[in-house]
Amino acid sequence: MSQLIAPGTVLGERYKVTSKVVETGDGDSIFDGQDQVLDRKVSIVVAAPSRGEKLLENARTLASSSRSHVQILDLGQSDGTTYLVASHSRPQALQDSLLISTAALKAASETEALGEHIFGETESRESERPYVAVASKKSHKPEPIEVSKPVVATGAGAAAVAASDADDAYAADAYEAENYDSDEFDVDEEDDDSGPGMWLIAVAAILLLLGGAAVVYSQLGDMIGSSEEASSEQSAAPASSSASSSAKASAKPSPTKTEAKLPTPKIQSVTRVVPANPTMMADQDATLPQTMDGNTATQWMSYGFGSANFGGTVDSFALAYELEEATTVSEVTIDQVSGTGGSFTVLTNDTNSLDGAQEVGSGTFNAAQVKVDLDKKKQDGKTKYVFIRFNEAPVLAQPITPNFVYGLRIAEVSVN
Repeated sequence: MSQLIAPGTVLGERYKVTSKVVETGDGDSIFDGQDQVLDRKVSIVVAAPSRGEKLLENARTLASSSRSHVQILDLGQSDGTTYLVASHSRPQALQDSLLISTAALKAASETEALGEHIFGETESRESERPYVAVASKKSHKPEPIEVSKPVVATGAGAAAVAASDADDAYAADAYEAENYDSDEFDVDEEDDDSGPGMWLIAVAAILLLLGGAAVVYSQLGDMIGSSEEASSEQSAAPASSSASSSAKASAKPSPTKTEAKLPTPKIQSVTRVVPANPTMMADQDATLPQTMDGNTATQWMSYGFGSANFGGTVDSFALAYELEEATTVSEVTIDQVSGTGGSFTVLTNDTNSLDGAQEVGSGTFNAAQVKVDLDKKKQDGKTKYVFIRFNEAPVLAQPITPNFVYGLRIAEVSVN
């Protein structure tokens, strides 16, 4: 049987069997399950093949009992095996309620019904509460006394009541302790204490109230005085804080005249600078403005060289970009075509000369667009010319001449 309904099985397209809890000697099994519709834990009782009819009869008896602590949710069959789905309960409560003999279960139900008929619903329910109240004639108040196990029936009736002894893991059917009205307890009128003793108590209570009122009045006076002092201090504090803030604001250094008036870098012209050979590549000067026209499709080309050191003709040469106004430049961007390797440095000066120029950055041609961050501290707002000095020529994937693969194809230069 245990193999017919096993963990993982979904019963009635709703209740998933999660784990086996108990398997009895008669072949019955109790599982923990999950209601996949309402997302709650349930208990699943699976009867042995020969005990399916007994489980069905007990379920009907239990369902007709208004005092059942086990709520029956569903009953059905899976591959000829009878199963019952109930509220999540202790395995022992399920065994005592569903897997005992039908006659014993009916006897328990009849005993409980007889108790309700004789004592009434309120009296019968009192035995289910985890606490009962006992009247005290002197205090006139019920005192809760903890009861470990309520007893409402003996013999077969005890089986039905055993379900109420649920532990923390199966607390769905636990009852909360109720408040009891004093009317439920018979209190003798002779116990009503009166006389001089009551008057003494009343006078003492009045004196205590007067003393408490005096203390409260005194404390209120102190609080009001403290509040007024605090208010005066708080009103003075903003003025002091404002004065302090004004002093700090005035003490804060204002921006220098140079910082406030630095213009945005903007190139207005470009020239070739070759100190060792001033006429070298002069015939290419007509295309120099194409490196600052904003169009990367146009370009300036150097001569083609047979080696990275410009064929030994010069150590280096530069392109000088003149700015509209002296300022500080933070970045230079070079767009070039098909060059790889080589090296260059970026210098700045206030005149069109490499003499006295400050080196503020360097780079190599490792991409089609190369960006170089520049040292602004060395410029001090006096940069009028930005020089790109080529120290080594890169290898061109598109050589200027077939036999000379080193050179420069500069498409655009911009500054920020």
